[in-house]
Amino acid sequence: MPFRLEPQGFPGRAKIQFTTYAAMPHQIYQACLATGVISNTVYCQRALVEALARDLKIPLDSLLAELPTPRGPSGHLYDPAEGTMRRDVTMIQNGGVLLVGPANTDENVR
Repeated sequence: MPFRLEPQGFPGRAKIQFTTYAAMPHQIYQACLATGVISNTVYCQRALVEALARDLKIPLDSLLAELPTPRGPSGHLYDPAEGTMRRDVTMIQNGGVLLVGPANTDENVR
């Protein structure tokens, strides 16, 4: 299940991949729309973190703080029925600040 990412650019991070029932991706998408969670990835991360906090009796806030900032595709909502990403409005995970445009970039223009 766990896949280590390259240490360059991804220190201390791992990828988790699993198989589930066919309707779950669309249900996650619908839940994101209903709750305002910015992406399918973030929704799954938060669901797992909530279960870990409950089962291991670890403060939820400390586990949420360990999550990486959503960037690229993990920062956008994916509609599995359409095969498209909604990129029009994104939300920064830590403060609920709505941004329009490429919110997941760190650019320096000179």
